[in-house]
Amino acid sequence: MLDLLLALVWTPLGIGALVAVAAAAAAAVYLPRLAIPLACVAVILAGAAYVSALQADLGTARRERDEAKAAAATAAKGTKAVEGVAAKAAARSASTRATRDRILMAPASDDAPVAPVLRDVLEGGR
Repeated sequence: MLDLLLALVWTPLGIGALVAVAAAAAAAVYLPRLAIPLACVAVILAGAAYVSALQADLGTARRERDEAKAAAATAAKGTKAVEGVAAKAAARSASTRATRDRILMAPASDDAPVAPVLRDVLEGGR
């Protein structure tokens, strides 16, 4: 009911319907023959105003739906990208862990002298 009232007040068709209702009321007093046709015009204009308001609301709802779909698609792409980065990080971590374990498990006989510059770089990475 509030939708119809707003449609009557805020749309040109609704204002026309209100004018037709006022004209029908005046015609009921002064020209009774015109009262019924003017009342019919008022009903038609009120219906048209209501339909116009519903179409505007539908357009707004469709735009909001499209924006929500776009936001959801963007969020899904972002989530997929984050999952990809996490998977790559996990793979790098596993590879690094395997290399570290292999180095730690190597026998002391595999050790050899290392150039001081290389040793500084390797130990600085810890």
